Amino acid sequence: MKNIKAKKSLGQNFLNNRTILNAMVQAANIDKNDLILEIGPGTGNLTRELLKANAKVVSVEADKRMESILTDQFKDDPNFTLIIDDIRKYYAIFLKQKIDKFKIVANIPYYLSSFLFRLFFENDPKPNTIVLMTQKELAAKIAKKEIANNKLRMYINLFFDTKYITTVKKQNFKPQPKVDSAIIALYSKNKKYTKSYISKFEKAINAGFRQPRKMLISNFKNYYQKDLEYLEIFSKLNIDIKSRPEQLDFNTWIKLIDNI
Repeated sequence: MKNIKAKKSLGQNFLNNRTILNAMVQAANIDKNDLILEIGPGTGNLTRELLKANAKVVSVEADKRMESILTDQFKDDPNFTLIIDDIRKYYAIFLKQKIDKFKIVANIPYYLSSFLFRLFFENDPKPNTIVLMTQKELAAKIAKKEIANNKLRMYINLFFDTKYITTVKKQNFKPQPKVDSAIIALYSKNKKYTKSYISKFEKAINAGFRQPRKMLISNFKNYYQKDLEYLEIFSKLNIDIKSRPEQLDFNTWIKLIDNI
């Protein structure tokens, strides 16, 4: 395999540690013939492990330099499909193929994290499972229960249960990034919501976390609806009226949203 220099513009950091790659595969709970959408396969290290697990793998790669490398490695494997495209453009095409179930497993470019989360959560059908390598700080914010609640976790928890799999030291990548990474897994709750409920959820969450260090009641009065009987609602749900938005867990937030 020819030596490929990582492109900074594409956020490329190549991972070669097979133990870590296998941890990603195991977190995806792959059954035979599961359909996996892999984002940014690079030189194919993760792709190889996914195929060994008997998954059908659609790998979407934006870097045309990787086409011959990936094709040469996996051309004889009927479970491998390579798409040379930007996932931001291709994702809608992928979803239009009348797919019932699929999983996403990817070592994603970190600068695309926020965009990709929106892409996954705002479109249907949603993945059954998402396993990502992402920045450690972001992974902790999403999946570490001891970290204070936050708006991003609220949006994710509406559709997925989260799990922090393991920390991955920066020395495992080439070139070495400035920060450590982590593997997180998101498992679908298989829940559907009406558009009106999602709209209400978004308005409440955006208002509640508008000023995270202020009391939640103050945020609601200032940014949601000032004339509701918040004291009565909080008392009914046994929520401390001095609570800040980050202090409420997801289930308490849902009860609160259902009562406002």
